[in-house]
Amino acid sequence: MEISTNKSHEFYLRSIVHAMKQMLDNNLLPYDITNQQARLLGDLNDQLQKGGEIVQKDLERTMQLRGSSITSLLQGLERKGFISRRTGNEDGRTKQVDITEKGKALLEESESSFRDLEQLLVKGMSAEEKAAYLRLLRISFDNLKLE
Repeated sequence: MEISTNKSHEFYLRSIVHAMKQMLDNNLLPYDITNQQARLLGDLNDQLQKGGEIVQKDLERTMQLRGSSITSLLQGLERKGFISRRTGNEDGRTKQVDITEKGKALLEESESSFRDLEQLLVKGMSAEEKAAYLRLLRISFDNLKLE
């Protein structure tokens, strides 16, 4: 495969990000859910898997959104049946969030979609190239200070 050297990093980054977003959005269409709602559902699942308490401030930080946006996303997930919320056990002001069976099904589909996307991104790369690609992605990730 010949790689064109007359294109900029920006061209490739924009094109890859656009294609990835389009592929992931297409996979979410049957669920009537936005990419941000799916990301939030994934974050909720990660926190529940760790056995940790779900704190909205943590969601704001990981999603890089304001509290009102997180509240709106949670309400949308609840309205569409992906999560349920109830008053917390210890403090009436807190909310306990649970992922419903419908939400779990979406998470399984999302994981499968991400695996397929990852396989597509590294298709045709040798083991050494895949390792180098992952190393460079980690550097870019660290440079952006993402969490």
